[in-house]
Amino acid sequence: MSKPPGVFMKSLKEVFGYSKKAKKAKKLNAKQLRALLEGIVAEDADPKKMDMERFPLELSKAAAKKSIAPSLVTAGGEDGEDKDDVVGVKTANVAVSTLKPSQSSMNIEKACQFAICAILKVKPFPTGPGGDLGAIVTQDDHIMDGHHRWIASGMVDPKSQVGGFRVAFPAKQMIAALNMITVGLGITKGKPGSGGFDQFNESGIKTQLDKLVKEGFWGADAAQCQEACETFSGEKGEDAVAAAAKKMGDNVSSLTLEVPDGFPERPDMPVISKGKGHLAKAVELLQQGKVDLNEPYADPKDSNPIEIEKDGGKEKQKESARTRKTGQDILNERWLKNAGLLK
Repeated sequence: MSKPPGVFMKSLKEVFGYSKKAKKAKKLNAKQLRALLEGIVAEDADPKKMDMERFPLELSKAAAKKSIAPSLVTAGGEDGEDKDDVVGVKTANVAVSTLKPSQSSMNIEKACQFAICAILKVKPFPTGPGGDLGAIVTQDDHIMDGHHRWIASGMVDPKSQVGGFRVAFPAKQMIAALNMITVGLGITKGKPGSGGFDQFNESGIKTQLDKLVKEGFWGADAAQCQEACETFSGEKGEDAVAAAAKKMGDNVSSLTLEVPDGFPERPDMPVISKGKGHLAKAVELLQQGKVDLNEPYADPKDSNPIEIEKDGGKEKQKESARTRKTGQDILNERWLKNAGLLK
């Protein structure tokens, strides 16, 4: 049996002690099969071997490589190695309280508006705090985007779960990789900063809630904002706003808000939008080993920005992200067929 490219072959006997000659056949349950695949399918990109000059940590420096950026993030399969650039990616749900930010800039007005939406269970929180973060989460628990959804969920319920794409890479190297993907998509400027975490205390939150219960906002009118404060705090009238602010402030204090030294400021961070199809494309490139992260390297070439499929709009992109076979899917399927576990 020939060895599929990028796969370490193991027999069932080597892994579980199973043999075709066994008198009584044994079946693999889902947990055993998952463990088997995780031990066989190559996910060998090594963050420690990543060239940080080739992949700068700051978006502005990555933008200086604009002409070759598309090649740097799509030519990983052209360097003569099948598995050196494959990054493990899987969907996962994680408690808000365990996650950490990758940027120190946060808009407290937007965060408080999101918190009200989470309490009222209205868009973008139809099921309450938590839900799909629409972002990548690193192996050291840093979120690459979705910061306002994360902190708003934490303000309401730090134990709530958020979903995202968990990558087998630490934050620092993933920021660099995503910055180059950002430039490869034709985006060379980051988003502006809008204030730090020092605003997120009882006093700062109360200032925002006072405004919301008087003026309302795009997600709820003034009366609904008052209702949200009363529901959340268990108090009525003006007491509800003060009590809600204190409760939110206490909840925020349980979160990790510090960003490690050396992380870029917000304008130098990646811009990977789920709604515009960037997230699905980034996940695809990482899973398939397209981003040329480790040696040997393919020669970078001048090329046009990566295109995102736009036929059918956002729903088409979502469906494509759900059904597209990734490099890992293909390797899994190939191994299963060779092992006689899939026809």
